Amino acid sequence: MKLPAVLMFLLLGTPSWAAPFCPWKVPGEARTERYINLTVVQYVEVGDESVRIVFGGGNLGSGHDVVLLVKNRDEGRQLLANLEAAARRCDGALK
Repeated sequence: MKLPAVLMFLLLGTPSWAAPFCPWKVPGEARTERYINLTVVQYVEVGDESVRIVFGGGNLGSGHDVVLLVKNRDEGRQLLANLEAAARRCDGALK
């Protein structure tokens, strides 16, 4: 009974891959370009005036964050869409 289920899983299951390093350029006016690795992003907060990207967290609050000012929530959602597109490109490169 177990053999057909295992066989079906092996034939129909698809591996779930994530890129080990997915650099994304943080937008800004600074001369120095800053990139974050999207594979370590923990969460993103989209507000009316800013987008906060929290990444690289570990024990005892060792994480970092980037706060980007936006004109409105729609601009923040567009920034989030750009993050998603970049992550998909990185994951697509593995296939």
